[in-house]
Amino acid sequence: MGVQMETGNTLVLDEAEGRTAEPLDILGQTVLVKLASGDTGGDAAEFHLTVPPMSGPPLHRHAREDEWFYVLEGTITVEIDGARSVLNPGGSAFAPRRTVHAFQNFTSETGKILVMTTPGTDFNRFFVALSAHNMGLAAPDLPGSVQIMMEHGIEMMGPPLS
Repeated sequence: MGVQMETGNTLVLDEAEGRTAEPLDILGQTVLVKLASGDTGGDAAEFHLTVPPMSGPPLHRHAREDEWFYVLEGTITVEIDGARSVLNPGGSAFAPRRTVHAFQNFTSETGKILVMTTPGTDFNRFFVALSAHNMGLAAPDLPGSVQIMMEHGIEMMGPPLS
């Protein structure tokens, strides 16, 4: 079992640990909440995503958060306001709030990325709500997922990248 230590503002998590009781399932991607908004006074939140082949979120935009992507493993394609880039390990991309963006793993290998949102206000609550809503379903409930997105200031702008 990993080591989790909290002292004041200090937080240490093992590789497989997150800030939720179980990893989250966000539209088929395993997500570990590594830094919850409550850990930073709402300033930021950070997530470790395992991105299976041919997966990624729908094209969307945030009204409240800036979002930063950092590739740990694999090759991830990002699109921000219509401009596409292919990111390899060590590559990153920044999507300011109100930009239309998405990412996609077009390869046959699983990718791993870090995603940071600023402010973190309640973005981890969005992921928890979305995961709980779709838990156990064979496919995500799209109308319910869109409603949860809207409640958290996220607007779906189109399908996942193709």
